Amino acid sequence: MEIVCSGCNSRFVVPDEKIPKDRVVRIKCPKCGEKIVLEPKTSEEDQQNSASVSAPSPEKPPEVEDYGYSEDELPETYEGARLALFVGDDNELLSQISRPLEDMGYKVVPSSDLRAAVGKMRLHQFDLIILQEGFGGDIKESIVMKYINHLPMAIRRKSFVLLLSKTYRSVDQMMAFALSVNLIINVNDIAKLSEILDNAIKKQEIFYKPFIDIMKETGRL
Repeated sequence: MEIVCSGCNSRFVVPDEKIPKDRVVRIKCPKCGEKIVLEPKTSEEDQQNSASVSAPSPEKPPEVEDYGYSEDELPETYEGARLALFVGDDNELLSQISRPLEDMGYKVVPSSDLRAAVGKMRLHQFDLIILQEGFGGDIKESIVMKYINHLPMAIRRKSFVLLLSKTYRSVDQMMAFALSVNLIINVNDIAKLSEILDNAIKKQEIFYKPFIDIMKETGRL
């Protein structure tokens, strides 16, 4: 569920499975500290992927559950920018991809901790998520990929997931599909990262255009 704070209008994502459907839930906004109250969903509301929230009411049921989230906050200079999250601990690889990504208009946010990376994704919408193969073990068992794979489609489609690999060949579409990522680029092809990535993103935009048009027509976007 995408949450919008009524205090500062910040947006962040909370996994649906973390929110009980039969009780009021109070969440502290990680940015301004405002108490966000989520009402129990009705069956109609369950079909929605986002919710607006308001200030607490004294008439709320007494059974309230608090959820704490990381206080991680991106610098103000990143507000409104296209964000790219790099999940890995290879500083040389990070250095190689940072310049071409910045030339493409991205602000690169590194994370060498898997749980911290998930915390960042809960608080911020990343246009591009870059995973270093082997970091944290098998990609299929990575908590980052598990988090991404459990996102509602309306939110998941907003992020392009790129795997930087030493074992798979670049633009291997079948393997990318099997690993639930959008694109694979072999580290030996890093010099062509901008060209490969730009082409893949354009193809995805064309692929999702009918879906986005339908979402707009039905008032979901």
